[in-house]
Amino acid sequence: MRLKGMVALFALAVTACARPASDAITFSTWGSIEEIETLKPLLADFERENPDVKVKLIHIPDEYPHKIRLLAASGTMPDVLFMESQTLSGFAHRGVLRDMGEWLERDPELKRGDFYRPVLDAMSWKGTLYGIPRDLSNLVIFYNKRLFDTAGVAYPQAGWTYETMVEKAKRLTQGDRQFGIGFAPYPLYWLPYLWSDGGDVMDAEMRRSTLLEPQSLAAMQRYLDLRAKHHVAPTEAQVGNARMSQLFAQGKLAMMVGGRWVVPGFRKKLDFPWDVAPFPRGKTGSVVDADASGWSIAKSSKQPEKAWRLVRYLASKKSIAAFTESGLIVPSRPDVANSPAFLGSGPPASSKVFLDVITSARPTRTPPSYDEIQYELIDGLPPAWNGEADLLETLRPISARIDALLKEDAP
Repeated sequence: MRLKGMVALFALAVTACARPASDAITFSTWGSIEEIETLKPLLADFERENPDVKVKLIHIPDEYPHKIRLLAASGTMPDVLFMESQTLSGFAHRGVLRDMGEWLERDPELKRGDFYRPVLDAMSWKGTLYGIPRDLSNLVIFYNKRLFDTAGVAYPQAGWTYETMVEKAKRLTQGDRQFGIGFAPYPLYWLPYLWSDGGDVMDAEMRRSTLLEPQSLAAMQRYLDLRAKHHVAPTEAQVGNARMSQLFAQGKLAMMVGGRWVVPGFRKKLDFPWDVAPFPRGKTGSVVDADASGWSIAKSSKQPEKAWRLVRYLASKKSIAAFTESGLIVPSRPDVANSPAFLGSGPPASSKVFLDVITSARPTRTPPSYDEIQYELIDGLPPAWNGEADLLETLRPISARIDALLKEDAP
């Protein structure tokens, strides 16, 4: 089907689903059933407190960024959109989002100081704030305390190093039955290895690829070495389609890199003690992502003041605490992050680790073409990850394609 036809059909489906009253505002989001069940009472409370505003929720559980792009192309974007920082730049670049900084500066209730600085940076593009953050997405090491205790291995501590992690992982690996550390092909999970050794996918100006620079190559080789040299991480042949979180839950993985989003499932499913630790130090420090999700307002919204009131309500301490108590998110607000809603709502016992790493974390560099760049990395690197091709030779064409994409992004 041609793109124009797809746009028309999807826009028609959303319009038919929503059918808002003339004074209603539309609000799109993705999320699990549990997330939506947390959200609905908040929307009901908002409507009670704002009787002149009705909210029509549009839940798009799958392919959310792609479907929002279709709505943008058709001129039927929702008034309020839940957005993630890694796709926000593309929409900001196309000029379809409002400047949220202007609203924030003149609001009597909500202030920049209510949020962690890195999440505001993550929800910005070229110095302009395009989203009010709900959460901070960063990575830590999850570890199985039972496996550590059985092997007589000390738990990971703040300040530990890549070399220490490898040594622990070796003692925790048992053939192809149990592995010391996880290995995932997605950039989200290997970027901290790259950054912590001084490398990156692209330069700070997002104009050229830096994958072929010595520090980047060395860092990616150290990640690959977990499989190819040290044999402490499972290969694709050993795990098939299983996710690292599944192997961890099955007791087959002693450590894994992961984010707060796995916590609700772990609280329900894990039958062994577990905790979290900071990502290990590389050659230049311990650096993980400081990405975010939050709420944006479409430039096409005809009711921006009502849309802002909804965003302000969702970003309030009360609402952020409600999202936090499930264990799903690291809250964007320090007043919630340092409260029992986050620190005392259940395991892991060391939830404060998620907060401690914020000072050294950084947003992922996300040019407008970031989705395409991710596809290049995800689709192009498996031959190297699986030992079927040389890492440098695999990276050369990927780096060239990233250069071409960044050139297209340039003004």
